[in-house]
Amino acid sequence: MVKPIDMKTVEQQLAGFTIPPQPEVLLRIKQEIEQDDPNINTIATLINMDIGIAGFTLKVVNSAYFGLRRKISSIEHACKFLGLNRVIKLVSSVVLRFTLSDGRTDPFTTRQWNCAMDVGSAAMLIAQHLRLGSDCMDDCYSIGLFHNAGIALIHSQFPDYAKVMKVGLSNQLPIAEIEQRYFHTNHEVLGFMIAQSWGLSAEIANVIAYHHTPMQLLASSDLYEKRLFAILKLAEHMIGEQQFLFDVAEESEWSQYGEAILDVLELDDMHLLDVGDYLLENGVENHFHR
Repeated sequence: MVKPIDMKTVEQQLAGFTIPPQPEVLLRIKQEIEQDDPNINTIATLINMDIGIAGFTLKVVNSAYFGLRRKISSIEHACKFLGLNRVIKLVSSVVLRFTLSDGRTDPFTTRQWNCAMDVGSAAMLIAQHLRLGSDCMDDCYSIGLFHNAGIALIHSQFPDYAKVMKVGLSNQLPIAEIEQRYFHTNHEVLGFMIAQSWGLSAEIANVIAYHHTPMQLLASSDLYEKRLFAILKLAEHMIGEQQFLFDVAEESEWSQYGEAILDVLELDDMHLLDVGDYLLENGVENHFHR
C-alpha cells in the first residue's frame, strides 16, 4: 500500500473546486444491489429514470468490446446480459460522465470521455489477456474510466486547459508540474477525492491519486495495487492517451518507467504486439493497429 495521501495537500488542491456527490440514482441502485435478493427490473427502472444515463448505458453495452451479434435495445436486457456487479460499475462510469460534463459538448470534453472509455476497455482487456480474473478486470475498467476524472473539474474552470497542457508536455514537463504551475491543483488529487466520495475501493483510489507518480506505486508493498497501476499505465500507452488528449506523441513518463511497469506484469516489449493484437480483436485500436 502506498503512503496515505497528505490531507493538507488535499485541502490546498481543492481550493475553488467542488467534488460532486454520488447522485441519488446511483445510491438507490447500489442499495437495491446490496439487498439479499436484488430485483433486476427495479435496477433497470432506476436507470431508466434518466434518459441520458440510460441511453449512454446502451451505447456502452453495444460497443465493440462486448462483441454482441445483435444489439441490445432495452435496459432490462442490458442488466441481465451484464450481471449485477458489472451493472453498478458501468452505471457509475456513465453517471460520472454526465455529472462532471454538466452538459458540456466542447471537443476536449468529448475527447476526454472517449479516451476514458478506450483506456477502461483496454485495461480490462489487458487484465483478461493476462488471466487475472473478473474482479481484477472490473477494477481495471473502473480505474480506466475514473483515473482522469479530475481533469474534467479543472477544465470546467479553465477552458484553455488542453492548450496549456500541450505546450507544457511538448517541453517535456511532468503533468503534475504543469497543472500545479498554471492551475494550482492537479487532477490526481481531485480524482482521488471523487473516487473516495463515490465509494471506490482503497486500491483504486490510491492508484488514481498517484498514477503520475510512478515511483510511489512501483514501490508499493501491495501487489494488487501495483498490478492495477501497471495495467492502467500499459493501457494508456497502448491507446496513446497523451496524443489522443493533447496531440503530443512523446511519452516521457513511459520512456522512463515503461520497463519497470512491464516487469510488474511479467511482460517485455516483445509481448506488446500480442497485447495490441488482442486489443484489436476486441475492438480497441492501439499503437500497433490504427
